[in-house]
Amino acid sequence: MQKIILPFVSGFLASLFFHESTLALLHAAGIIDPTGFSTTPFVPIGLPEFIANAIWSSVWAVLMAWLLRVSPERPAPWVQAFLFGGIVLTAASVFVVDPIRGIWPTGNILPRLALGFASNAVWGWGALVFMRAFMTGED
Repeated sequence: MQKIILPFVSGFLASLFFHESTLALLHAAGIIDPTGFSTTPFVPIGLPEFIANAIWSSVWAVLMAWLLRVSPERPAPWVQAFLFGGIVLTAASVFVVDPIRGIWPTGNILPRLALGFASNAVWGWGALVFMRAFMTGED
């Protein structure tokens, strides 16, 4: 259960409490235009974007827990989780998910990459926070 369900739930919660909150705080500070917790329908399935992001984040959290070998017996990989979220999720979003939705990476994509790295890196760290909080020493 700790290898699939807990990372899945942790990724979902981290998306809501860390990723979307980071976007909302950056918007409130006037740094970015998009707000957190976007209710715009996600194109292929029609769910609000923040719910679709939370579901996908859950899947990514299971992969992150497996790749980083997150377990209560091992030291927590804080930096690796931060980098996993910032690099892997941003690359997947910009170069895989967005082209599927018809949004192509053209022109100056540095602001898009910087925003993606910031919010997704905080998600990676937050997912690990929830994983470590929920995991117990027994398997």
